Amino acid sequence: MEYYLNRINVILIVLVGGLCVWQWHGENKADGRIVDLRLAVAADERHIAAQDQAIRGANEDIDEFKKVIDSLKIKSDAGDVQIRQQKARLFTIELEEKKHAAEADALKRTLAAYKEAVAARDGNIHILLDQRQQLIDAGRAAAKKAADAVVAYNDLAVKFEDLVGKYNDLAARYKAEQTTQADAQAKPSS
Repeated sequence: MEYYLNRINVILIVLVGGLCVWQWHGENKADGRIVDLRLAVAADERHIAAQDQAIRGANEDIDEFKKVIDSLKIKSDAGDVQIRQQKARLFTIELEEKKHAAEADALKRTLAAYKEAVAARDGNIHILLDQRQQLIDAGRAAAKKAADAVVAYNDLAVKFEDLVGKYNDLAARYKAEQTTQADAQAKPSS
């Protein structure tokens, strides 16, 4: 039995040695794996740190991008307001243009009517000037006739005065003769 026990001991020692080798091998493998895992963890940590840095940079970029987007949105809103104002101004200008065009048409019609009225007035003025000249000529002719009539009247007045003077002389002579005859007739009866 001792033999068996020795053999069992040897087998157990071999088994324990195999187990130790297997364990050492497993531990070496596990240590290698642990080292690899630690290296992988370190690499992953570096990678995570790099990604964290990249994420922080991306977040900063995103924040900056958000600021840029906000400023662009503000500019866009301001641009929209300006566009609305420009459209309103353009609409107002178009209305004013239509209004001024209508006023210009009305003024053209008024100017045409004014030109016609001026032409008619000028025609009337020429007619009135012709009539005035005719009246002036007629007035001159009438004044000449009146002057001739005055001269003739003056001549007649002179002749009338002579005639009146002659009549008065004749009337005085006649009266004197009548008085003389009346005296002569009154003297013989007395």
